[in-house]
Amino acid sequence: MASQSIDHLPALKDYNAILENTLAPFTAASRKLGGELPAMIDHVTRLFSAQQQFLRNALQNKKPANDQQIQDLIKPQSTEIEAICAYTNKNRKSPLFNHLSAISEGIPALGWILVSPTPAPHIKEMSDAAQFYANRVLKEFKEKDPTHVEWVKDWMKVLNDLHAYVKQHHTTGLTWGAHGSQHGSSAASAPPPPPPPPSSNLLSSSTTHADDGQSRTELMNSINALGTGVTAHLKKVPDELKLHKNPQLRDKLPDQPVERSNKCHASSSNTSSSASTSTTGSPKLALEGNKWMVEYFSNRTDLKISETNMKQTVYIYKCTSCTIQIEGKVNSIVLDQCTKVGLQFTSVVSLVEFINCRSMKIQVLDRVPTIQIEKTDGCHVYLSKTSLDTEFITSKSSEMTVNVPFGDGEYKEHPIPEQFKTHLKAGKQLITVPNESAGV
Repeated sequence: MASQSIDHLPALKDYNAILENTLAPFTAASRKLGGELPAMIDHVTRLFSAQQQFLRNALQNKKPANDQQIQDLIKPQSTEIEAICAYTNKNRKSPLFNHLSAISEGIPALGWILVSPTPAPHIKEMSDAAQFYANRVLKEFKEKDPTHVEWVKDWMKVLNDLHAYVKQHHTTGLTWGAHGSQHGSSAASAPPPPPPPPSSNLLSSSTTHADDGQSRTELMNSINALGTGVTAHLKKVPDELKLHKNPQLRDKLPDQPVERSNKCHASSSNTSSSASTSTTGSPKLALEGNKWMVEYFSNRTDLKISETNMKQTVYIYKCTSCTIQIEGKVNSIVLDQCTKVGLQFTSVVSLVEFINCRSMKIQVLDRVPTIQIEKTDGCHVYLSKTSLDTEFITSKSSEMTVNVPFGDGEYKEHPIPEQFKTHLKAGKQLITVPNESAGV
């Protein structure tokens, strides 16, 4: 009888409705697309089922006395979240990699059960992260196959419905003991949020500014050590242009946000934190089809790609403290989850893209039309005299500078704005400009 009565609680009834009316169509769409998605969707459905059972228990019982008991209760969920993230990383070469990434970036939204006092914004943040890869799916298939477009809509609806559910039924955190004899006022709040990641995952503005000049010099020295004559006569950035020696320049930069750790690890397991840029796996530098794969290198200054053509792309993944040189002209370069990497390249046809990186330095020897910086903290770009028309697209990033050449191999540093002001013009049009109070 108790089980039957709890099924009619709005908090459980509405969650069941998400599984039946929203998740079920997404599951069917994923199986229809095939490839790696059916195996991925098995993990997703098991995760939602585990959370459904967890909610059933939580609504009938008082909150456990300690965090370890809570971790034991959520273990089936955290196991599936970790499996989803691992499956995506395992299939990075899949044609459906963007689909898998849209799921794995959004799935930590189910970690809302450990967030208080406002779990709904956590879901919204994960939904925004999923949207980044969902947009890539839309871009690739919008004109080719509407089935993929519908798949994106189905997945985003799952996350949006979950957000609405939590906002309505668990506004200040998971409601323990809402039904049954054990509930009480002390059980109405969710467990406290997990502690922040270790300090190695954080970027403080003071540390970043202090290390800026030194790390830039180390990059240039590493590039020069590769033996190319192009940069042999470059000089260090003059003292008057260094941020850490000129407070008036530093003051022009907006406040810096703290870097977020990898979402999969941070949301799925709160007993151990893992940096998004940790280097694990076997180092590899190889050409696979038309894609150069550079992954899992650490503390290397001799990485070089020389036999290139305009049809080839370069994908650099989870490299740490490395210097990489790319000769010739390639179609595009992507750097994903890298830390303290110095990149020197000759020319790119389309764009260079940074995703989830830290403390990056790049030097353009000839041309690059576009540089895109996404979720990256610390990105310093050195342009050539032939690449002064480069366009920059930035999102959720900090500590970005463009260094423009002048004189005999010297550079002038220009910070990219991070803070903006928006106003409504004539009641019809939004106008956004860099915030003048930030001095940029």
